[in-house]
Amino acid sequence: MNIFHQLWKSLYSPKSISFFRFQGIGKTISYIFLLMLLSSLPFMIQFSLLATSGLSSFKEVAKEELPSFTIENGQLTSPETKTKWLKKGVTDIVFDPAGTVSASDLANKDQAIGLLKEELVLSAGGQLQTISYDFPGIAAINKETVIHYTHSLQAYSAIILPVLFILYYLFTSCMGFLKVSVLAAIGMLFKQVTGRKLFYRQSWRLAAYAMTPAIILFSLLRLAGITLPFSFLIDWLITALMLFLAIRSIPLPKSKKQKAAN
Repeated sequence: MNIFHQLWKSLYSPKSISFFRFQGIGKTISYIFLLMLLSSLPFMIQFSLLATSGLSSFKEVAKEELPSFTIENGQLTSPETKTKWLKKGVTDIVFDPAGTVSASDLANKDQAIGLLKEELVLSAGGQLQTISYDFPGIAAINKETVIHYTHSLQAYSAIILPVLFILYYLFTSCMGFLKVSVLAAIGMLFKQVTGRKLFYRQSWRLAAYAMTPAIILFSLLRLAGITLPFSFLIDWLITALMLFLAIRSIPLPKSKKQKAAN
């Protein structure tokens, strides 16, 4: 069975997942990398849009509608202290020298850039990236410097974005392997509950495939710009349920079958 056939089967069939416990570790590792790529795609797509149309919109707004400001000693200051919420195309732009807006306020925005009191916030499809102003050794930055930096980012985006996406994918993959290891340990508890015969290495393989429904679901939701409350908990519950059903699909050992028959 090829890796894409496994992906399809893993979406709905715990019984099919249970058979994957016998396959080689190399194929399972390749499958995890595929899942992590799929889970990274919404961020990559939305951040690409933010880096192109979003930066262009921000540069126009900064030139024409934002007052003069300075970023110094880790804080944004401006003669005009009123918070501004602006919309340019599909990009929301927040200017907040007053410190009344937090990064979480931008989490529900599909595409947003926030110059907040102590940090720069980028929001793409509900995923936040924050950059603190408190960089050692950096002199004061004014409005003109920010516009210049924005122009430079646009010019070099063809180089910067691929590097950023590779780093993001590697980080996501590391988290994916860690998650599989934790789920495999949970799988050993399910083994005790269900009375199935299962080794940790087999539980690790099952855990990798059990992640499929949740990853595909939340990837599609992020692409659609939909953010569910308690998504982290829902993700783990869906995955744990699929893992439990896969382990329960493993046939009972013969000795336990005989006891059950008696």
